[in-house]
Amino acid sequence: MKKYISTLLAVAIVSAFTYSLHVNAQASNANAAQGLEISPAIVELNAEKGKSYHLNIKVTNVTGSDLSYKTSVNDFQARDETGSPKVLIDSNANEATSLIGWVSALDSFDLSSHATKTIDTTISVPFDAEPGGHYGVLRFFGQGPTFDSTGVGLSASAGALILIRVDGDINESAGLASFYTANADRQSSLFEKSPVSFVVRIKNDGNIHVKPVGTIQLKNMFGNIVTSLPLNDVSANVLPDSIRKFGVDYDGWMLGYYTADLTMGYGTKGQVIMASTSFWVIPIKAILLIALITITVAYIAIRIVKRYNRYIIEKSKNESKKKNR
Repeated sequence: MKKYISTLLAVAIVSAFTYSLHVNAQASNANAAQGLEISPAIVELNAEKGKSYHLNIKVTNVTGSDLSYKTSVNDFQARDETGSPKVLIDSNANEATSLIGWVSALDSFDLSSHATKTIDTTISVPFDAEPGGHYGVLRFFGQGPTFDSTGVGLSASAGALILIRVDGDINESAGLASFYTANADRQSSLFEKSPVSFVVRIKNDGNIHVKPVGTIQLKNMFGNIVTSLPLNDVSANVLPDSIRKFGVDYDGWMLGYYTADLTMGYGTKGQVIMASTSFWVIPIKAILLIALITITVAYIAIRIVKRYNRYIIEKSKNESKKKNR
């Protein structure tokens, strides 16, 4: 068991690094579509109370016009089970996880078209900071000082997510909200054919974000392993007091009864989440069609045999009549 947990931790560390590169590229592309490109798009920091940490964030104006930028810091939380962030404005902020006031004030600045500027900022963690996770977004707002050639004013905004882990009484506690199979986003345990979607919903009851990483092992009715499907191989976060949904599909030849075994590891102590679910893959329409064809062929064969028998009987009667004459 210890060896297995160590393997899960190693996978989680490697996946976390891969995820960082993946998310930065995705978020940068999304920000670029709004006129800004920010790198890194996500900052994760292990912090101690009373210490300060310096951040360097690159901001690129990818529009065709010069822009003037203002900045602000807001808290954020999970918007839904997809993990997309929801920016919290003023009174909606959660004081226990807030980092507003930790980030040093940033001046407004101008940025020419396609130019890049490195923003230096400092995060100062208070001595009385709550242990656990603190989540914020450093937002940049751009406004073109002049109109473009079409007469339309240009504007852009984007942000870098900041996830801070403050040392202390850390509670890493995640559990399984549900594990099921689905067909076209509808929960089901009966399928006519693949693909089969596997849905895992993880709930974070702790005070720090976690990255559950693992596999779903698929077995057929004979207990043979069909395949092992990686789950959350980009090592996405589940924020405290939220549920995040993970999914993976299997598209292959399937027939009969199957069992799916879930194993996910998370946290610094190698915590493990395990569960199982089962389902059937039965081509009902094909079976009904075959049955219909079989019944039809049998019916026709019976009719042919009956007609043949009547023919033989009639023929025998006719021959008997001829002999009697």
